[in-house]
Amino acid sequence: MTQFPFAAIVGMEDAKNSLIYHAIDPRIGGTLLLGHRGCAKSTLARAFAEALRLASDQPAPFVEVPLGTTEDRLLGSVDAQSLVEKQLWSGRSGLIEEAHGGVLYIDEINLLPDHLADLILDSASSNQYRMERDGITRVVECRYILIGTMNPEEGDLRPQLSDRFAHGVPIQDDFSPEERMEIVRLRIEYDDRPDAFVEAYRESTSALINGICAARQILPAVSISDERRMAVAAKGRVFQLEGLRAELAVVRTARCAAAWAKRLTVEECDLDVAWRLCLGHRHIAKAEEHRSEPPSNAFRFPPLDNQSAATSRAPLESRADGKELFDLNPSTHIELSNWFVKKSTIQNPLSPCCGRISKDSAMGPIAWMETIAASVRGGWLENRKRIRLCRRTPSHGEHIWCFLDASRSTGMNQFLGRARDFLAGTVSSARSGKFHLLLLNKGEVQWQCRNATFSGFARGLGRLKEAAGKSFIVEALRALHRRIIATRNLAKNRVLILSDGLASPCSGEQPSDAMLRLRRVVRRLVLNGALTAWIAPAPKRGLKRWLPQLLKGLAVTRFEI
Repeated sequence: MTQFPFAAIVGMEDAKNSLIYHAIDPRIGGTLLLGHRGCAKSTLARAFAEALRLASDQPAPFVEVPLGTTEDRLLGSVDAQSLVEKQLWSGRSGLIEEAHGGVLYIDEINLLPDHLADLILDSASSNQYRMERDGITRVVECRYILIGTMNPEEGDLRPQLSDRFAHGVPIQDDFSPEERMEIVRLRIEYDDRPDAFVEAYRESTSALINGICAARQILPAVSISDERRMAVAAKGRVFQLEGLRAELAVVRTARCAAAWAKRLTVEECDLDVAWRLCLGHRHIAKAEEHRSEPPSNAFRFPPLDNQSAATSRAPLESRADGKELFDLNPSTHIELSNWFVKKSTIQNPLSPCCGRISKDSAMGPIAWMETIAASVRGGWLENRKRIRLCRRTPSHGEHIWCFLDASRSTGMNQFLGRARDFLAGTVSSARSGKFHLLLLNKGEVQWQCRNATFSGFARGLGRLKEAAGKSFIVEALRALHRRIIATRNLAKNRVLILSDGLASPCSGEQPSDAMLRLRRVVRRLVLNGALTAWIAPAPKRGLKRWLPQLLKGLAVTRFEI
């Protein structure tokens, strides 16, 4: 199947330059494309893979990592066909190994489970990984260009993961009417006659390939002066960069930019391009002037200006910021206790598989060592009987996800202390579940506990001693949503949101727009199938219609305390 030509893509110059620089020097470290749905992120990645294939004298595969992949499929596992048909114990290559020499593409990487994203990024940085699976151990070489895409509105990427990408490129839908008309025209032409369309761009594609090959030839000779190296180091210190990944990426990118421009010396314009590409996804102090928009994955949020702060008002009975809470005093909320008795009717066949071993189960990954043991006991080797597959069955524990808004407004009206006590007393009825506590306090999103027992959950509640900071509820609930998606246990989730719902607007944003943003993220939580409850203070005065309007039409149970 022919791919849309890279040379025919309109706009997105930073994204195209980032990929071209990776074709020149794959050691740069990967590109993360950030943008909403329908802005051609996937089209760009596939077009680049085809251009890379044409510019390489070695095979350059394009391997896509699906969201439903497993660790065995990613790293490799036992070859089931060889084992069953030939009784031969051998390994099967994983997706990472298959991408060697080409492109490993991950669409919506922010929705990929964190441990899988960690494995991919580790292998990308070291160019190899060690596979240990059911008695098979080997070191796998894997040199590839990593391309990830994500829609920040559908969940964030942990800063520790996003920092592993050298480039982060926000893709914005800011095309002019003429560009939009041209994009639609080209797409329709390609869909109608793909072969003729590719042939029409053959000359442009050849020029692109020749430019990449020429840049590769002169790259080793490209130099950067000590003055400019010192300027990079000084700017990294000013930006308070963690580690040296960003600075390494800046220097490598600048050298590629110079080579692409057929120059043997790095100039200031090359460094400007490099910094823009390398800062597009990092949360860095004093770097706002180099970015077109703030990073979507930051867990610490800058203070709002006076205009936006004025729209984030606490109730009239509010006291000074930093309201101190008393010691935890668990109590029971009858209606909330009844809600915990309610059973979820949602079935999710994509839940992760872990826990006990069962024979011939229809779900779960194969437990190979247990499969061999059970089959040998059943006479499989001697009598060539059917192999007895053993699988790891899903864990049946329920996950309790609690978001506690400990911002200034919830502490002023005594709500936070009462909510914390009711939560500690009522949630104890679900002691057998796994508990997760996300806290918004002092303008930061903090995980107090994850996959904890009830005792660990109660300790997390007890550590909260004061309420302070702005109400960045939308950003916090996005972090909660991303973490729930990463667990892939959607059928057995309960979500409790403890907040007054007074989200701090962005700079220049109207309160109605802040409500719309908040409603969108709550809707995404509900659509995942989790039983969701919102615990809020009894509304007063002008706030009586705020929360009912926010939750109107959503499957969210509301409690007042």
